[in-house]
Amino acid sequence: MTPGTTYKLTLHNSADDSTLKTNIHTHGLHITGSGDGDDITRFVTGGSCLDYTWDIPSDHPGGTNWYHPHYHTLTNGQTAGGAFGMIIIDDDYSKVHAWAHPQNELLLLVSDIGNSVLGNGITNEVFQVEVGRWYRLRVSTVEPNANTAALSFNGGDCTVHKVASDGIWHNAALTTYSGSSFDMTGASRADYAISCASVGSTTVKWGSGEVATIEAGTFGSNTGSEETDLGNAPPKPASLTGLNDASVDGTFSITMSGAKINRKMWDEDVPLGVVPYGGIYEWTIGGTGAHPYHQHLYHMLIVELEVVASIKKENSMIPSLLLAAVVFDSMPSTSGKEWSW
Repeated sequence: MTPGTTYKLTLHNSADDSTLKTNIHTHGLHITGSGDGDDITRFVTGGSCLDYTWDIPSDHPGGTNWYHPHYHTLTNGQTAGGAFGMIIIDDDYSKVHAWAHPQNELLLLVSDIGNSVLGNGITNEVFQVEVGRWYRLRVSTVEPNANTAALSFNGGDCTVHKVASDGIWHNAALTTYSGSSFDMTGASRADYAISCASVGSTTVKWGSGEVATIEAGTFGSNTGSEETDLGNAPPKPASLTGLNDASVDGTFSITMSGAKINRKMWDEDVPLGVVPYGGIYEWTIGGTGAHPYHQHLYHMLIVELEVVASIKKENSMIPSLLLAAVVFDSMPSTSGKEWSW
């Protein structure tokens, strides 16, 4: 998808059961959560269609995102049935080096459903890469209960840098987060810069399951970049910058516990709180070991970590954290100037 473009989608529920409800929900897209946008309370029954309009803002950050059904009480089962996929928002490719351009991408959609761990829907996806060239590996991991596992690169002679998390390029230099193992939840996305220095094979695993093989050789293809400098991440839009030094308009605490937040089950008519648009709020999040915290429509900036002795710097699955929210002013609303969550 391209920033500054409006997309119209029609979801056809092909189920024979006319009472079976479903919908579509995205992770990472900055689009409205009301009307015919990404409203998880809307649904379509078997044999019918439902229209969506997704207005991708002109300053939408490029990144790797995903979608799945999110009709309440049916989410896990329908996702486990294979109703999910990757969504890519294009970067401004004039502002990133060639290794990160589409012709040098490797796409890997990992799923762990039942006793089957797959890469791109098969038992072992195979990628062929040219020795000595850089590639952009986009990964989306799907596990209906959102459990955490390590995405690991085993064997071979490859250098791997994690450069983006959940659709957002890292602030740090692109070579900062290097290694062979990176934790990801069952709803995570990550981009990696990868280059293999010699002929050989690297096995990619999520947890103990093998999902892909990267075969490095001299295949004579025009893919990959021979750049020695990965360059810098593209600049972020105004909505994702400036929070470190911003004044905070209020605070809020959230405690996760399985299917509950602050001891409350989800109820579309009873919000956890209400904030006015245009504010910046600092939230303390705890209990993410029971369920990873994520927020639809708005990204947040981690400003302080607690209990981090065993936590990797790039990892978002942490027991307790202090967060400053992105300014709540980018979602169209017809119901006033407040936003509830």
